[in-house]
Amino acid sequence: MIQNIIGSQLTTENQNFETPSLVETRQGVSVLYKDHFLYSKYDPSKAILNIISNLSIPEYSIILIFSPVLWLGLKELLAKLPATSSIAVFEYEKPLFDFAQENFPNELKDHLNNKIQIFNKSDIKKYFTFIQKQHFRKCLKIDFSAASALYKDDYNEILSLTQRVIDQFWKNRLTLIKFGRLYSKNIFKNLTLLSDAIPLASLYKSVTKPILVLGAGESLNTTILELKKNFSKFFIICVDAAAAPLLDNGITPDAIIAVEGQQVIEKSYIGTPADSKCLLIMDLVSRNHIPYITKGKYSFFVSNYADMNFFELLKNYNLLPPVIKPLGSVGLVSMEIALKLRKDINIPVLFSGLDFSYSIGITHAKGTASHKALLSSTSKLKSVFNISSAFSTGTSSIICANGKKMITSKALESYALLFNENFEDEQNIFDIRTSGINLTSAKADLDHFIESLPANLHSNSYELNLNYQAIPKSSITSFLQNEKQALEELKDLFTYADNSALRKKDISLNEQIDSILTNREYLFIHFPDAVGPTNPQSYYNRIRIELDFFLKEINVALSLN
Repeated sequence: MIQNIIGSQLTTENQNFETPSLVETRQGVSVLYKDHFLYSKYDPSKAILNIISNLSIPEYSIILIFSPVLWLGLKELLAKLPATSSIAVFEYEKPLFDFAQENFPNELKDHLNNKIQIFNKSDIKKYFTFIQKQHFRKCLKIDFSAASALYKDDYNEILSLTQRVIDQFWKNRLTLIKFGRLYSKNIFKNLTLLSDAIPLASLYKSVTKPILVLGAGESLNTTILELKKNFSKFFIICVDAAAAPLLDNGITPDAIIAVEGQQVIEKSYIGTPADSKCLLIMDLVSRNHIPYITKGKYSFFVSNYADMNFFELLKNYNLLPPVIKPLGSVGLVSMEIALKLRKDINIPVLFSGLDFSYSIGITHAKGTASHKALLSSTSKLKSVFNISSAFSTGTSSIICANGKKMITSKALESYALLFNENFEDEQNIFDIRTSGINLTSAKADLDHFIESLPANLHSNSYELNLNYQAIPKSSITSFLQNEKQALEELKDLFTYADNSALRKKDISLNEQIDSILTNREYLFIHFPDAVGPTNPQSYYNRIRIELDFFLKEINVALSLN
């Protein structure tokens, strides 16, 4: 009976223990590997069964099993596993991975690739692709044998990264609940601007001089002082909040990156010149009024802020701008765009103002909209310093590379970590900040860097590409009219149900409704239960309300186009 379960002969002597070997004990079978027992030699299953019996598994959990070997306890774990949960199994030791594959319980094989996914060391990307498509809420870890100690650090990293993926998913959900409707509204309004926009892809690999990416952190103050006489030697990309301090100091950026969708960001553009050389690079979900303030040239990209079929719908009409992975921070987006604009990897990209931290009372560089607001509101009773920001929930102190104590938050720390993950392997990226949270990019001094540049670098190394095919307004109109027609059909179906004149008799009412909703997630992406409706009728009722809102926005867009 035991041999049928484990699929291998028991061994007690004359065995090469450099390979996993079965060893008979008083109360079952253990495994000897490299002169170590992977289970107790007295009662192999006792420890793991105790762990599982005391385990509480919430709904929507992912269970990480490390080093399963004989799979002792798997049957008991599956019996406790909620229908909404799954198991991911990891074995990095090749002989043990093969051994576990050979000894998987026959009666549980129906669960493979269903409830159970097995990964080895080369499958880590496959695992994170899998986990990012799920909607798990909790991550639990179980060491199924002593062999997990062989790769303890690797397994702990998997656990940590899995928890981060889950946390980030739900943080993104909260963001979409709050701003998803605004993003969708801005998309429809910005579509009317596409016909006059310079396609961003036409500017890729066009910059042949050093690129300087500037955020709005404190280190921008020092960089501005060093840059005043030599800014023309760089192609300057700045975040929206950094535009004002640069312009106040006579420095005109070549490109301004806009991602904010709320009206409050308009204050950052006060004073921006109507200069054709100052290109506004906008997210399709950003505030649509900004181009009317800057009155210059502009281009669009779109952050892939949600996995939506709606983007495919835009693509079918050739209305989808270049898609950039969701980075959350305008500073990170600016770096990503800088890498796409530089001619090749030999063009250096420098950055400053991306501090991800701040001094007590000073959250941004001098001359930014928030700094000016503090100055204008200062009185005998109100300090010019924003002290409360340093002591809000989630803040903590750090020591920067220059030895200065600064304040950061969980959100800022996550952006810094994301910065390292995305850009630490990129070539010719240099950190010229004088303060801020420590990053992994190579350090450089701006003055020394400028001295090393050729004297004739002031000449234009970048020009707007005007030889591009503009998006015809007819395509935009056609798309908007198609969306209007689809929403009006939905409205009629919700109102008259089976009595609707638009009712298709070959499918059910719900199937007809769902076929329209499939490509129009903007109607419900901001619902708290958008990842899986629990009450279809309640879901449909709320979508019916959204129809009037978006029909109005589409009609406005049609009138503007």
